[in-house]
Amino acid sequence: MREAPAGISQRGELAVLALCILLSLILIVLPGDSRILVADRVGGVLTAPYWSARNFFDDMVSLREQNNGLRRELFSLELETAAARLRRHDEQRGAGCALEQGAHGLLAPCRVTTRLRGRFATMIKITSPHPLPWRSWQPVVNRQGMIGRIRTVVGPTEAWVELMTAPDFALGVEFERTGLLGVLQPRGDRFEIGMVGRDEDVRRGDLVVTSGITELRDDPAGEQAGLDAPRGIPVGRVRSVHVPNDEVFKEISLEPAAVCDRNETVFVILSAPDEGATAARRP
Repeated sequence: MREAPAGISQRGELAVLALCILLSLILIVLPGDSRILVADRVGGVLTAPYWSARNFFDDMVSLREQNNGLRRELFSLELETAAARLRRHDEQRGAGCALEQGAHGLLAPCRVTTRLRGRFATMIKITSPHPLPWRSWQPVVNRQGMIGRIRTVVGPTEAWVELMTAPDFALGVEFERTGLLGVLQPRGDRFEIGMVGRDEDVRRGDLVVTSGITELRDDPAGEQAGLDAPRGIPVGRVRSVHVPNDEVFKEISLEPAAVCDRNETVFVILSAPDEGATAARRP
């Protein structure tokens, strides 16, 4: 004999059975029109909680997608503002527009689903609601600035991101005020900018952005690919500057603009527009 499910007594089962039989008898003896109305009322009472919960979760999913779309649009405007600011600095320095500013492609919002970490966060897994044409080394940002780049593509909607805190991370950066170039690298729990001469003008609080200079890297498939982090994405501000007596370069520490280990929604800067990217843009 089949045992009753845990938590439901035999008396409870008999009560439910009796109620079902009573409802069935009532529906049988009622006239046709009344039977339909009663069945409709009973069905509404029994199914209303289910439909309310389902509609609530559907609305939550729709709201999340709309919020991601609004975040993407706002961040696009912020990147355009940063590009205009860089262009103005170039003109003031008489440097001309040597490099193109701003993001080259489209911003695709993604959700952080997994964090891989040791002492410091080094990798996150992101998921897109739509298939994306992403590839290794594409930049990944949040509203505050650069956080990392695509390291491994799992599938059309999933990828692993290497964060700026990864030990072998390196990024070409530019001091926005002066146009000086340097190389950002993590050093344990801090960030340092190297390759800046000891006599160069660097001040505490200077804004540091991506330089837009293409870096050649070997992708996981064994091929060489260009890492093109668009110029002007905020990276951080100079925390301290030290000039050792016996060194050619300054020692510059950076306060990062973005927090790498507490993100829910991030954006991938896609290389070129296509159908997948267009789908990612829809709110």
